Amino acid sequence: MAMTLLEDWCRGMDVNSQRALLVWGIPVNCDEAEIEETLQAAMPQVPYRVLGRMFWREENAKAALLELTGEVEYSLIPREMPGKGGLWKVVFKPPTSDAEFLERLNLFLAREGWSVQDVGRVLGFQNPAPAPGPEMPAEILKCILDNVIQPLVESIWYKKLTLFSGRDIPGPGEETFDSWLEHSNEIIEDWQVADTEKRRRLMESLRGPAADVVRILKTSNPAITTAECLKALEQVFGSVESSRAAQVRFLNTYQNPGEKLSSYVIRLEPLLQKVVEKGAIDKDNVNQARLEQVIAGANHSGAIRRQLWLTGAAERPAPNLFQLLVQIREEEAKEEEEEAEAALLQLGLEGHF
Repeated sequence: MAMTLLEDWCRGMDVNSQRALLVWGIPVNCDEAEIEETLQAAMPQVPYRVLGRMFWREENAKAALLELTGEVEYSLIPREMPGKGGLWKVVFKPPTSDAEFLERLNLFLAREGWSVQDVGRVLGFQNPAPAPGPEMPAEILKCILDNVIQPLVESIWYKKLTLFSGRDIPGPGEETFDSWLEHSNEIIEDWQVADTEKRRRLMESLRGPAADVVRILKTSNPAITTAECLKALEQVFGSVESSRAAQVRFLNTYQNPGEKLSSYVIRLEPLLQKVVEKGAIDKDNVNQARLEQVIAGANHSGAIRRQLWLTGAAERPAPNLFQLLVQIREEEAKEEEEEAEAALLQLGLEGHF
C-alpha cells in the first residue's frame, strides 16, 4: 500500500519514483518544523527536499513525499526513524542492482579522483577504451574487476556499526556509548580500507548530537582521523568516572554463583583496563593486579583459587591474561572430568542396589 502511494504520488508530480522517499506514520498534530527536525536528525547525510504532505486516511496519519536532490548512498536511508508519536516508516525504491552498482562505482572513482582511463594507465595500458563497454579488451576488464570493482564490492558489503546519537534516552536501535564504543572499536579494526573511508562509515552510525560533534570537528580539521573522532566522542559522551571510582568498582567485582572462573576473568578485564586508562594501576603491574583480584574475587572456585594462590606466591612474574586463562581452563577441565567420573561411579553404585 505504501509503495503504491509513493508511485502514484510521484506519477502525479512528474517525479522519478526511484529518486523519492515516502515517510509515513507522522502524527496528525505534528507540524512542519517538527517534521523537518526529525528528518534532518535521522538522515543528516541524505540530500533531499520535501515536495508535499498529506493526510493518509487508511493509516490515520500524515505522509510526506521527499525528493532526493543529490548523490545518495542508499544504505544511509533508514527504513524507520524515531519521531513524535513513535517510529515513522520510510519507503523508497532503490535503483536496480546494475544501476546502483554503476552509481557506486562512479562515486568511488570520483571520490578517489580517478577515471576509467586513469585506471587503465596505472595498470600499464596505453590506450584504454573511454568507458567499460563491449569493445574494451578483456585484459582491461579483468584488471578493473580485480583492482577496482572487487574492492568496491567488499566495501559495499562491509559490516556496519550500530547506531549512536548521544541523546540522554537512546532511540530505537541506538546503543549507549560504552557498548557502542566497544562494538565499534572491534569492527573498525577489521575494516581493511583507508582512514577516510573508515571515517565516512563512522559517520553513518552517528545521529543527533554525536553526529554534530564529529561534523564540527571535521569542519575545523578536515584531515581529522577516525581515531581522533572516537577520542573526541569519548571525551564528550564517555563516562566521567574518577580513577578512584573505577578502582573501587574493579576491586568490588566478584565471581557470581554458577559463573565459571574463566568467565569471571573475562568479565573483569574491561574494568581492569579502565582502571589502567585512569592511571590508578601502572601498566607494568597490570598482570599482578589481575591475578590478585581474581584470587580475591573467586568466591565459588575453591580448588582453582588455591592453585592460583600458589601461582601468585611463587617467585616469578604473574601470568598475563592469556596465560592465566589457559591455566584456569585447564583446571576447569580437570574439575569437570572429576565430576563426570564421580557421577558415573555414583550411577554404578546405585545400580547394585
